[in-house]
Amino acid sequence: MTQTRRKLLAPLAGMALLLLTACDVDGEQDDDAVTIGLLNPLTGPFAALGEDVNDGFQLYLDEHDGRIAGRDIEVVVEDEANDASVAMEAAERMVEVEDVDAIVGFVNSGVAYGASTYIAEAGVPLIISVAGADDLTQRDAVGNIFRVSYTGSSDAMPGGTYACEELGYETASVVGLDYAFGWEGVGGFARAFEDAGCEVIQETYAPLDTADWAPFIQELDTDADLVWVLGAGPDAIRLVQAYRDFGVDVPLMTHGSAVDEEILEQQQADAEGIISTLHYSRELDTPENEAFVERFEGTYDRVVSRYAEAGWSSGLLLEEALDGLDAVDYDTLTAALADVAIDAPRGPISFDEYGQAVYNIYVREVQEVDGDYRNVVIDTIPEVSQFWTYDPDEYLDYPPYEELKDTWAGN
Repeated sequence: MTQTRRKLLAPLAGMALLLLTACDVDGEQDDDAVTIGLLNPLTGPFAALGEDVNDGFQLYLDEHDGRIAGRDIEVVVEDEANDASVAMEAAERMVEVEDVDAIVGFVNSGVAYGASTYIAEAGVPLIISVAGADDLTQRDAVGNIFRVSYTGSSDAMPGGTYACEELGYETASVVGLDYAFGWEGVGGFARAFEDAGCEVIQETYAPLDTADWAPFIQELDTDADLVWVLGAGPDAIRLVQAYRDFGVDVPLMTHGSAVDEEILEQQQADAEGIISTLHYSRELDTPENEAFVERFEGTYDRVVSRYAEAGWSSGLLLEEALDGLDAVDYDTLTAALADVAIDAPRGPISFDEYGQAVYNIYVREVQEVDGDYRNVVIDTIPEVSQFWTYDPDEYLDYPPYEELKDTWAGN
């Protein structure tokens, strides 16, 4: 496994919230207890996403009475606050003060890159819950870092190929958020779209937490056959609304994060007809997903999202990894996680040699279903690698997408 990684420096600063929950069913101390740190955003623009991850993980524990693989699970919760320095400080506190056995965390790719330096050196197993941050499971992969979610580019590349080969769009204007996730997502879509024989004719980025999307929508090249966008949270809500308000008649396709279930409730009819690619949909017609949706929505009284599914599946991954371990330390748990294969609500999950999850990608279309807007699955692409259809060695020799920003139009 690759042992090189980027030397990302972030100063220790900031503050965080610490909350410790002991899950021993008898209320007694258990020497075999395992401590898991949840390091997701609880404040800032991604707070709702972090809450979903944490609630999904807690739901898994509650379903098992606080014990998995015969061990009591203690949970330490910190707020990474969408800030790399805060996240690094919290990770250090989790390891050196709270003695966690593993961390589940990160939504923002920039935060994940920043905090990964300390985590890699400490050796604590990390399951990245959401953050794309391509190189943490590619050029900078280390043995103790795994990702249950996507890389920034992995769920976008199938969309590029599908848009060109299956939907027949020959040209595209692409729009992303101006940080690591946006650069990687746009790069993945654009590369696959152009390698399929089509052309990106415009490339645009907007800052994270953009209040007014009107200038970006007004500058779109409407000669394109397709507009493809990458957004998340409030940015995606405002982006899609502006797109409809200005009456742009070019078909709109997105990375799945731009129409995730937790924001569809606000997007409503503005999102109708949008096609996206992602590794999860609430509408998956499987017993595992139907049971998960019923339990989550019944417990928390809100619609389930891929973030909640990532938290719940992280619990299942840890149970499978812990099962059969006589002793739990960083090395044994890391080795066990590398070999895990599970059937999650999204479908089968396993890890490649770089620690990235391999899973199905779903082509979804926003449709009205019984008065609600849902991501209805219209196609399935099985067992998608983070390298898509490319040879891994050749893929890793290719420049990182952040270096290719602003180069796609006219390639």
